[in-house]
Amino acid sequence: MVVIAVIGISMALTVPAWDRLQTNNRAKTTARMISTAFQAARAQAIVSEEPHLVMWTAVSAVDACANPLPSPIVILNDQDGDCCIDPAETLINVSSDPAAEFAGLNWGVTFATVRVPEDIGAGVHTTGSSFNDALGNQTHWVAFRNDGVPVGFNNACTFGQVGTGAGGVYLTNGGAANAGERDYAVVLSPLGVSKIYAWDAASARWTQ
Repeated sequence: MVVIAVIGISMALTVPAWDRLQTNNRAKTTARMISTAFQAARAQAIVSEEPHLVMWTAVSAVDACANPLPSPIVILNDQDGDCCIDPAETLINVSSDPAAEFAGLNWGVTFATVRVPEDIGAGVHTTGSSFNDALGNQTHWVAFRNDGVPVGFNNACTFGQVGTGAGGVYLTNGGAANAGERDYAVVLSPLGVSKIYAWDAASARWTQ
């Protein structure tokens, strides 16, 4: 009975810690997934000489034409230039198993008290996206021109100038019972370089 009690206590202490570890790993993997989506879209835009869009479900789960996004993160080869998901165009669901890969994760931040200093997007980062279009409206997408430069665009698919495609995507696994303890951010520079940051609670700052 003593042995069984010891095992029970050990399990009670181990399971929550294991759950947090798994959730933390999922958050890190998803941040890398977002950064990879930016890099892949940029590379494909240059190679194909066609605009490629990256869209995610923070702020809203639809594209510029109100079509639902089939996955939390998608890459669209926008061949017809309407910035919308069309059946004839190439669409890549970056997440192969969204239900599992995004379990316990939310857009935004839980622990971070400020945005990443390198994030120059004008949107509200706590929503999960600091990207804006050329008119200053908050968005959850970015377009890579055929030269690889990211630019913002509006619902009419009007592309902005260089610099409008800079911003950050924020992800957290905190805020729930047995949740993780991580905030991550993927920041895209005006020229298309993406960097991953994690919030360090000990120093109260973002670290790359």
